[in-house]
Amino acid sequence: MAELAALDVVWTESMISVPGAEALTLSRGAVARDPDAFMIGTEFAHLHPAPDHSLHMVLPPKAARAAIEAGWAEQHPMARLGVVSPGAVMVYAPRDAREADIVAKLVATSYAYAGGTLS
Repeated sequence: MAELAALDVVWTESMISVPGAEALTLSRGAVARDPDAFMIGTEFAHLHPAPDHSLHMVLPPKAARAAIEAGWAEQHPMARLGVVSPGAVMVYAPRDAREADIVAKLVATSYAYAGGTLS
């Protein structure tokens, strides 16, 4: 995720998750995008602390469906209730390098959606 640091992404404490969760947010100056690309404010993804290490993120609807169908994610319960974006998903923690690469691609997709370069 080092590449994201140069792309208007700020690591901060999550505004919506459990204590200790770290969020990926877009800098305020970078945001003028679809509100459905965010969980809250400019937060598009967050990482849960140990021992869980799962991630919540917002994906475009087609990508969210594909991640769920592939078994990498499940729709966030609050998305099912309409409280957060319908593209909000919980992505399972990777167990090895191959899975970490897949999860990194999902995070990159969430970033692209937040940045307005993917819909």
